[in-house]
Order: sequence, then structure tokens, then C-alpha cells
Amino acid sequence: MMCLHERLSGGLLFLYAMNPHTFILFDADGASDVSASVEVSSNLYPFSILHPSFELRCGALRLFEKVQRQFPTSRLLFHASQLERKPHLASFHARFAGFDSDGLLMGEDVFVMRGNILPTEHLWRTLGDDIERIYTAHGLEHPLVFTSNGAPFGAFIPKEVLAEKGLPTLDELTTFTTAVYEKAVSIEIADVRHISYLWDALALNAGAIRDDARFFVQNNQNNNAETLSAPGVFAIRPENISVGAGAKIAPCVVLDATKGAIIIGDNVEIQPHVTVVGPCFIGDNVLIKAGTRIYEGTTLGEYSKVAGEIKNTIFQSFGNKQHDGCLGYSFIGEWVNLGAGTDVSDLKNNYGTIRVRFSPDKAQEISTGVTSLGLLAGDHTKSAINTSFNTGTVTGISANVFEPSPDKFVPSFSWGGLADSPTFELDRALELARTVMSRRNRQLTQEEETLLRMEFQAR
Repeated sequence: MMCLHERLSGGLLFLYAMNPHTFILFDADGASDVSASVEVSSNLYPFSILHPSFELRCGALRLFEKVQRQFPTSRLLFHASQLERKPHLASFHARFAGFDSDGLLMGEDVFVMRGNILPTEHLWRTLGDDIERIYTAHGLEHPLVFTSNGAPFGAFIPKEVLAEKGLPTLDELTTFTTAVYEKAVSIEIADVRHISYLWDALALNAGAIRDDARFFVQNNQNNNAETLSAPGVFAIRPENISVGAGAKIAPCVVLDATKGAIIIGDNVEIQPHVTVVGPCFIGDNVLIKAGTRIYEGTTLGEYSKVAGEIKNTIFQSFGNKQHDGCLGYSFIGEWVNLGAGTDVSDLKNNYGTIRVRFSPDKAQEISTGVTSLGLLAGDHTKSAINTSFNTGTVTGISANVFEPSPDKFVPSFSWGGLADSPTFELDRALELARTVMSRRNRQLTQEEETLLRMEFQAR
């Protein structure tokens, strides 16, 4: 058997400095061995209607992209642990090309992790140190299972164990109670960041941007020098600012990176009289219109167009808020359009804890544990001009909201935004989605259409 130090020198084991051969991220949906604190997909409503958990954006990157950046030479596989999540995995592979979708193992070292874990530099260091410590003492004959509050969230399986088990399936590897793990060593990890609900992503977003900055800030110094020194551009703490290729920043723009990094992607356009306060991420091809104020903890996914006032909000990508209006502590799904003057309340008048619900049943409201929460908007949702969303409002997908003060829960395919509003017909909703996406040179995939139809049937 190859000793640990030989394995380390070959670059195959140690997680922080090296890479595992294969990294598996899996989308779970309240599996029996998961405590309520780490349930995944169903609690990420409305994002989970069309997406797997590891596609969620928190910080500058989607969760799977963080793994991809950390381990660029590893083979990255994705898995859905439950049958009802298989269509979401198929949609992911249709939209993100280049990943191996057959899920076949090849007798290599494997790391497995739940898709809702927020990967950070600190987590990788901790896991790597524990792997080195255990295998230095005991050799490579046992899998390691990592737990948080007693519930497993990840595992490292040396290739020697996999060979002994005859190359188990992904189902066996992602269920921590199977025979693969009968000789496993369990290690409790403190301070693991789980994203169980979308408001967890919002609470973690500022710190996640700071953590992701290591992938950007030091790599773009040449672009920074020219762009940030342009006449009329005011950069505070420019060493904390990253500017991508082709970015255009107009005069009278203030970029304040005092509280954290500002990451600006490729081909971004920032018009005059814009203020950006870090930590903040502005993805590729984003347009920030004149007079916009963007405050800390905000993430703007690629191809979004924004204006007005935005704070501690995540735009997954392809979102539109092109006019004035206040938006705070909110999650905006893909292909969402917020009409002119749309405002979102993110704080109750009594400063109390906010409750939300994922269904029309008011008796099923749950406490978020937070006092600041605005709008959780599912993909393809549209709001009319001067819409006012109440604190902690949730919309499903393809909701057309034109009532001035909609309900706190707006179901998918609502035509209006009230409990008694009619249903937006499926054929019309699909045609609208195709029209909107074609304006950004995108097409609705068959896999996405399948999920839209599934949601309509379940409504």
C-alpha cells in the first residue's frame, strides 16, 4: 500500500493543497439520514422548482463553481439522490455543458458532499487537515465521514476502499448509511455553513463574496490599473477591487471597497453617478444604470440589468430591475422582471422576526429567525409598475404580479398575485418564457420545459 506521504507527493489526497480525483456534489431532498437543519432542495423554494441545490449562487459564484475553482483538475460529478430530483439534474446538464453526466467511477479517490454546503477556504483547510491527520495515523483503509451537528454532509473515500467494494454506485456513495461506510471514521466539523433556506444564502452572502475574492482580485491587477484610474472614477481601497476584461466604468462612479471586495466581471457597463459599496459581486455582462446605489452584500449574476437602490440581495442571473425602486434582503431568480417603481419591504414595523410560507395555507407559515427579509422571487416572475411587495413575500415561478399589494405567498402561474387570481395559462407562460429568453440569445431547453410543465400540473 502506498503510504500517505507518497500519496501526498503524488498530489492525490490532501484537499487544500492538492485535488481529489473525483468530486461528487449531490442534490438531496430531506433524506432520512439528514437532520432538519440540513434539509436541502424542498426548503430552497422557489429556487428549487427549476434548479438543483448546488446551482444556487451565494457570494460571487454558484456553489458548484466554488468547488470547480478550488479543484480545477478534479472530475466533477453531480447526482440527484431522489427520483423526483432527476429532472432537475437533467436540466442542469442541458444548461451547463462540459460536465460528465454518466456518473461512472473509475477507481479513484473520491470526495462526496451535499449540494447545499457553502464551500469556503476555511472549510477546505479544516477537511484537508483532518484527512492528513487520520490517514497519517491509521492508513488508507477507512472512509472518512464528515458530520455537522451529528449529521453527515460529506465523505472522503480512498480508492483502496472503492476497489474493495467493487466501485459502488453514486446512490451508494451519497447515502451515508450504505455498506461503503461500514468501517468509516466519523469526524465532527464545527462551523459548517449550510444553506437550508434562501434567507441563509442572503445572510451568508457578504462573507461569501469576501471568501470568493481570492479567485478574482489578485488575477486582474492589469485591468484594474487602467480602469480604476480613468478620469472621474473614484476607487476607495482599489487593492480590494477586481475588474474584468472589457468592463466600462463611466465618470462619477464611486467604488467603495472599504468593507470588502468589489468584483466586477467581463464586459460590465456601469453608467454615471453609480455608487457601489463592497462586498459586492457584479457578474459578466451586467448593466448598472445611471444613479444606481448598490450596498454591501449584493450579488448580481451575469446578464442582469439593475437600477434604483439594492442592498444585500442576490440576482441569480438574467434578472431585470431597470428602474427606480428599493430592493433589499431579497433573492431574485432567473428571468425575473421587476417593473418601474417596484418596492420591497424588508423590515416589519415592529422589527419582529419574519415568517414566510411556501403554500397558500397560512397555518403552514414558518419562522425565518431573521428580522430583515424582502422578496423571494421564483424564475420568470414579473411585477407591474408600482408593485409593493410586503415583508417576506414568496412567489413561485411564472407569476405575473400586477395587483398593487400582492399576497405574501403568490403561487406559480398566478395571473395577478392574489389568492383568488386566475391562472396564467401554461401555453402562454411557455411562449412568454421563450420570447424573454430569446432577447438574451438563449433558448428554453426541453428539460426546462419539462420542469415548467411539472410545476403547472402540481399547482
